[in-house]
Amino acid sequence: MKVMFVVTSLMGAGHLARTLLLAEAVQAVGGRALVVSGGREIGHLSAAIPVEALPPVWSDGVDYSRLLTPEGEADEAWMEARAARLLALFDEFAPEALVTELFPFGRRALRHEFRALLARAAGRARIWASVRDVLEPKRKKGREEETAETLRSFYHGVLVHGDERLIPLARTWPKAAEMGGMIRHTGYVAAPPPPPLETGPLEAARGEVLVSVGGGAIGRGLLEAAALASRGSPRRWRLRVGGADAAEAAARLRALAPGAPLVAEPAAADHRARLAAAACSVSLLGYNTATDLLAAGTPAVISPMREGGEREQLIRAEAFARLPGFRVLDEETPEALACAVEAAIAAGGPPPGLARLDGAARAAEIILEAEGI
Repeated sequence: MKVMFVVTSLMGAGHLARTLLLAEAVQAVGGRALVVSGGREIGHLSAAIPVEALPPVWSDGVDYSRLLTPEGEADEAWMEARAARLLALFDEFAPEALVTELFPFGRRALRHEFRALLARAAGRARIWASVRDVLEPKRKKGREEETAETLRSFYHGVLVHGDERLIPLARTWPKAAEMGGMIRHTGYVAAPPPPPLETGPLEAARGEVLVSVGGGAIGRGLLEAAALASRGSPRRWRLRVGGADAAEAAARLRALAPGAPLVAEPAAADHRARLAAAACSVSLLGYNTATDLLAAGTPAVISPMREGGEREQLIRAEAFARLPGFRVLDEETPEALACAVEAAIAAGGPPPGLARLDGAARAAEIILEAEGI
């Protein structure tokens, strides 16, 4: 079976990273996958499956209604070019199954291209929505019913990549109770264990405090607090910086703590291997970070993203705070962070089995086991 995944990461790398894992799982069990990515290229992500790019867009920070391009703000011609390319790729690949990442629960700014794709795919492919464990609660009246109606009109089901024992979809989308068998919780989509670090980097990683904020430009306040917390610390603090200006931001962080046991550098592909060896992780609590922490078992201090009034990470943090091995940072000050790190290390990391982590394999099974159109 041919399966086409459509994803646009507007900020950071999380949505694309999760979709690549799903596509790889489809291919691992005999399917043929294609990922269509509508965001900008993420340099530290790679995949063993084909990826086709649309003319890229990304958000203006956490303002997801304002889309930017390499040439400035996205205009009608740019968006029409994206939609035309998307439909052409669908016709060329001719998938039996189509997976839209986040839409129709989100990506409202891209609804024109998604609706054109749904109309083209109707009757030709089974259509699935792919969503993370926590949705951003809707603020405008009528949006939840609009989403439900789109699902009823076009979709075969919703793949919820979380563990309903921890956070059921109904926690953030009340309409879930009305959708019956369409809602399928797969478990968390976790990457396979990383290859071990070579001896030199492994020795350097052991005992470190690893601070990361994902592939975007958010979380700079947490990084600054960590840089200042490293002063006088007996531990090495390694700060991983995201965003297009990561190298410059890393240099500014190093300047905050001259002489401290501090390494500040751009985000890199060895992050998960370093996480497994670290004494403690300090991070936001985006989806991929949550799965990495569950898999690694490293003591974790979490400071959920609050920019733009978003509640997704706060809701996830409420659930994870009830699990052993996770400590929520109440205030992003150097003093509070240093204390939280030592307390987390003393308490130990999360034990195995707190949540299902086989979501990629389970999602692939669900997609491929569906017969007919």
